[in-house]
Amino acid sequence: MAFYKCVTYDPGTGGFFYIVPHDLSFSFFLFVNIIGPSVGGFIAGSLLVLRLIEGLRNKSYWYYILVNFLFFFSFVLVLNLVVPFIFYYREEIINANRPLEKAIELLLLNPYAIRNVVSWMIIGWLTMQGLKIYEKYTPSTLTSLLLGRYHRPHEVQRIFMFLDLSNSTSIAEKLGHMRFFALLKDFFSDMTDPILNSQGEIYQYVGDEIVISWPLRKSVIKNANYISCFFRIEKSIFKKGEYYLQEYGLLPVFKAAVHTGHVVVGEMGVIKREIVYSGDILNTTARMMEQCNIQNQKLIISEDIAGMIPEEKRKKYNLQPLGTMALRGKMNEVGLYGVEKKKEQL
Repeated sequence: MAFYKCVTYDPGTGGFFYIVPHDLSFSFFLFVNIIGPSVGGFIAGSLLVLRLIEGLRNKSYWYYILVNFLFFFSFVLVLNLVVPFIFYYREEIINANRPLEKAIELLLLNPYAIRNVVSWMIIGWLTMQGLKIYEKYTPSTLTSLLLGRYHRPHEVQRIFMFLDLSNSTSIAEKLGHMRFFALLKDFFSDMTDPILNSQGEIYQYVGDEIVISWPLRKSVIKNANYISCFFRIEKSIFKKGEYYLQEYGLLPVFKAAVHTGHVVVGEMGVIKREIVYSGDILNTTARMMEQCNIQNQKLIISEDIAGMIPEEKRKKYNLQPLGTMALRGKMNEVGLYGVEKKKEQL
């Protein structure tokens, strides 16, 4: 931005020339252009991500755009009034016969000031679109899309968790379709942060079920995020218990199954392209979900997942062997474990 601001168009010659504004040295001008955006970016980014995005999740896209545009415009305008006044025009404005008129001329109507506001508004717009893309795709998925890794299907090993709302049919009958949909929306929204904090990636929503996946990174395995994620979600829902009871007359209860294996991943579709995972592991995990009701377990993991849990993390959980059983539609038997968090860890 500092270099860009030093390029000026001369209508007389019809060409561009390079000059540092305000008769400053380029080093000082560069310093100002580092300090202003750094401080402003930290404040604006914090407000945007921690406040605005959270509050606008359930609003329409156009409302989201309008509020963020007004926020960016106001913030950029204030920043471009304060920084130039402090570093460039303070003495000139203070010593002017009509300080207010001089301030308006230099800080608002000056072509340099207008270009500065327009430049940062473009950056603000790109930031808003980037955040929407971030909500659609995780950073790793977005990077892979940009690099074209999904153009050709390839095999990867991942961990999958299938998690769904218990007794959803009876709840839907009790609440009706509209309120049940609102319940699911709140339910999935409240588990988003626990999933992200566990390095999980939301693969898809299927009715009252959510599918979460993890790559086999060292940090994921070391922290047993595929297990802790479930209990983080449980804690998040419990904290909102009063809200759910007041709004829906119930506290959501859910169950989950976790398994790992190789899947094929690639882009699917022409008009509405999606990144799709395909493989036997997905069918197996879905069948494991059925065992939660049969075995009266809220979280079931496969033998492969149990073997991945580090010893220091295993101490936090009670793993109950459920035996080796044949799952519906499968010829091979799969060893299953029920998982509970130890009371001292609650």
